[in-house]
Amino acid sequence: MENPRQISSRARTQRRWAMKTGRISKVGAVAIVVSAFLLATGDRFVPGRGVQAALAVEKTVSVSATGGTFAGRFSTRAMPLGLPSEDTAKIVLNASLPHHHPQWLEVPMGSVKIRVFVIYPDLGDTAPVAVVTARNQGLSDWVRAVGTEVVNEGYITVVPDLLSGLGPNGGGTDSFATHEAIATALARLGEGETERRTKAVRDYFVSLPGSNGKSAMLDFNWSENRLDAALSSLTQQRVVKFDLTEHAWHNTLALLTSLAEPEATPQAKSTLPAVKDDAAAAASAARQRDAQQEIAKRSDIVPGHFGGPEKVVDQSPRHGEWVDIPASTAAGSVKLHSWLLQPLGNDKAAVVVLIHPGPGMDIGEAPRKGEGADWMRVVADKLALQGFIVIMPDLASGLGPNGGNFDSFKYPDDLAKALGTRPVPEKIGLLRAARDYALNLPRANGKSGITGFCNGGGFAWESAAEIPGINAAVSFYGAPPDLATMAKIQAPVLAFAGDDDPGLAPKVAAAAPEMQRLGKTFEFKIYPNVTHAFLEHQTLGENAVATLDSWPRAIAFFKRYLNAQTSSTNTRTN
Repeated sequence: MENPRQISSRARTQRRWAMKTGRISKVGAVAIVVSAFLLATGDRFVPGRGVQAALAVEKTVSVSATGGTFAGRFSTRAMPLGLPSEDTAKIVLNASLPHHHPQWLEVPMGSVKIRVFVIYPDLGDTAPVAVVTARNQGLSDWVRAVGTEVVNEGYITVVPDLLSGLGPNGGGTDSFATHEAIATALARLGEGETERRTKAVRDYFVSLPGSNGKSAMLDFNWSENRLDAALSSLTQQRVVKFDLTEHAWHNTLALLTSLAEPEATPQAKSTLPAVKDDAAAAASAARQRDAQQEIAKRSDIVPGHFGGPEKVVDQSPRHGEWVDIPASTAAGSVKLHSWLLQPLGNDKAAVVVLIHPGPGMDIGEAPRKGEGADWMRVVADKLALQGFIVIMPDLASGLGPNGGNFDSFKYPDDLAKALGTRPVPEKIGLLRAARDYALNLPRANGKSGITGFCNGGGFAWESAAEIPGINAAVSFYGAPPDLATMAKIQAPVLAFAGDDDPGLAPKVAAAAPEMQRLGKTFEFKIYPNVTHAFLEHQTLGENAVATLDSWPRAIAFFKRYLNAQTSSTNTRTN
């Protein structure tokens, strides 16, 4: 299997720029809408740093020292160029969600679990880690919006909730009633404990397989109008303090870029590797182009997220329906809002449970009341095309305003945050309720499989262990479970990941020997030059190549285990 780490620093830099500009082209409509909003409010644009900085306002925007949306007021001094204002932070954050798959995780620190918001870069090789905080704010939308800019510099970007476990009923920042209460709690925490928690988060992510060992801790100290950047690598430790003047953020980004780039080696200065890099890049582009053309010709392959999914749904001869399935949670009964789609004809069919990624059914797009989930419904359609009954539950059912579902949220980020509050066992219970509902349909043949993407791919792994009677599981770029859960897996598992997904690919590869040791049936494929969420974002890297290969593999895997009994036990990759 080709190793993408053979591509040199220069080639990676070229790919980084291509990915950044690719993101801009995909979100043109979003940028236009946001541009109109900012122009209407008198804000001006800062050129040159992608969608996030296009939304950021210039230094002429003053930010109130009192009032606003979160604790730790900005000073009345001007906002540095390139940083979003308090008012536009929510827009910046939500504009980035369709193009990143942020995760909410819990980092252990002794008996404490620190809740963090983490985004992985769509770049090759391992990556440095950046932890972003702002004094007196806690886990605010503004800090997370800044994080969406840092990730574009190639960093695994983490925004911790330093108040985790310290709020009412053991909550974090969101559990405090007022901004003043947040500021008071942070002051009570003290600099020593704040630093201890921040370093614990940094050390946790630096220890993961996707990290290259380098790190940066960025702390905005608005009361003193200062940004502290603590940089760390195997060869250096530096602390740089910037006054929050006009160019402070651009200077910080330049510093981050210098840390992110690998150190030059004598070989890297040779002209020969550059020739090889150019040839490798050309070959990669050719494979990607051919795959995109092939996907465009075929009706059985899932199109990309930006390939007009609503048209595919509208034009399909298979017509699904929204059903509300009775289910129970810790808070009481809930109607599990689910998309049900059956294949044409009257033949018996196996059930496939389809799980949306962490951002929700709309995968980061703005929810639309009574509709939406277009791309996920396209995936359901492609499964039904192959003869499967598809049930796709909304794991945010009942969590929306007034007990609504995914389409009741105003912002996709609010939907993602709400999903993060529902415990894993509860989500597994909802998935089981959806599976059981579909198995009771007259056409069901008694077999069931499960598949999902990103966070949903992780739940496909979990479900193979926790839901009795699952016959096959397919995980698209989802994290394998811990060894205790892995030992309980009773179904064959197929997993896919891209080698340019530093937070995941090493975990999938490491699962192979463990699954083999446990006697489980496991197949996996890690694709070179392929990012996270490759099925959705088919224009990046060689994501179309991975899509064209992985989707037929997934279908064949389901047909193998859902249409006939199989008892083999093996682990393989090809």
